[in-house]
Amino acid sequence: MFKYFMIHCMAEISSYDWSNIKKRCINEDNKFKVGILIAAYGSSNMQSSQAIRYFQARLEAYYGVPVRIAFTSETLRKRLAHAKTKSDSVLKALQKMAFERFTHVIVQSLHLIAGVEYHEVLEDTKIAQVEFGIKVSFGLPLLQNENDTEQVVLALQSLVPDAYQENDIVIWMGHGTNHEAEQLYLSLHNVLHTYNDNMYSACMEGSLTLKEVIAELKLKEKVHKVWLLPLLTVVGKHALCDMAGDDEKSWKNQIKALGFECEPYLKGLAESCKIQDIWIDRINNAINAL
Repeated sequence: MFKYFMIHCMAEISSYDWSNIKKRCINEDNKFKVGILIAAYGSSNMQSSQAIRYFQARLEAYYGVPVRIAFTSETLRKRLAHAKTKSDSVLKALQKMAFERFTHVIVQSLHLIAGVEYHEVLEDTKIAQVEFGIKVSFGLPLLQNENDTEQVVLALQSLVPDAYQENDIVIWMGHGTNHEAEQLYLSLHNVLHTYNDNMYSACMEGSLTLKEVIAELKLKEKVHKVWLLPLLTVVGKHALCDMAGDDEKSWKNQIKALGFECEPYLKGLAESCKIQDIWIDRINNAINAL
């Protein structure tokens, strides 16, 4: 089912025309070699790894250029290294691309908001341009400002389970942040709930927590089932443990303890063609800014 879903994404694409970009960007040595770098938090299981790899394959098929992957989490990179699996930081990946004579690189963040990690990626791209002499253009995250919220809310509907029915509740679990970009989580929640008053988002950190959503659930006259979905790029530890785990503090068990039927639906944002389409729009804008 997962593979079919990703093949369906790829079936809708066509080849990208680089000719005008090449004319504008070719350097004084008549050289132009462009690539794309995906910057994600990381992946440590088969499902999350496949999600990022399939998106990588979709980009390579569409743009016809090499697409590399970098992980922003140092902890996860160390864990992968311990398991003898190679992974690169953003800076290391850009250094390798410079060594391979790439002249232009589009870096696309797969982060939801422009929070702390996003800005760390930005800093790495600035260092790379100075130290490695490559031109870098940066793609914006899913939620750069409140104007992006409606588009993301509509795309999220593609992740709602087919079994969703009347009087069901959907709660998306985000990571959250103490960064000023937290306002975008609040905006997303408001637009999501306006779109469908049985849909909510909440975060593990920050001011918008599960506690606030549970208070609203208690006021509902009828709740058939509560679905939990990760508002995260891929299904990793937070989704598997904090959201869907067996610990009594997991979101699933907190909701079950209140007498609600609760079912986690483990599909990350990167598994949605509609979410991928938004990232592709961001990449196109970054290409035009080269």
